[in-house]
Amino acid sequence: MRKIEERRKRYYIGKKFQRDFILRFCALVVLGALLSGIIVYVMSTSTVTTTFENSRLVIKSTAEYILPLLLLSSAIVIILVGIATIFITLFTSHKISGALYRMEIGAGEIASGNLTAKLNLRRQDQIKPLAVSLEVMTQTLRTRISRIKKICSELERISISAEVKDEVLKLRKELDSFITE
Repeated sequence: MRKIEERRKRYYIGKKFQRDFILRFCALVVLGALLSGIIVYVMSTSTVTTTFENSRLVIKSTAEYILPLLLLSSAIVIILVGIATIFITLFTSHKISGALYRMEIGAGEIASGNLTAKLNLRRQDQIKPLAVSLEVMTQTLRTRISRIKKICSELERISISAEVKDEVLKLRKELDSFITE
């Protein structure tokens, strides 16, 4: 069962990316339908078809005969497959842009000094390994900064010159800008 926080809340996250993604796939659908229609039309130009129209025998070129049917069937296919393509690409692009959006937010938190930020991605997100690597990196930074803070504390307790103490205090101030706990 999916956790509540894993449920999709917004379908458009990276609007420009998702719009372009959907439009490109729809253009492929239209291009494919037009291409197949043109191929059928060209291949049927050298044949003739006989039909009865109003009780009269009519002989036409097959291309001329099937053109209205070809246009109608192509329009129907473009519409139906286009709608399906929009929904499929919307959900596919959401998986990509949603995960990237969450990574961007998490990386922003880390960049601001919050080394406790978590990157909450869904299990099936394709960039989950990248998020895991980023979390390992922040854990390593937390550990190293904690060790440096301990060393600063020890240096503050040791009787050292005022000049060195000032530098240690500056270092302590910089280290305190990171959130590690």
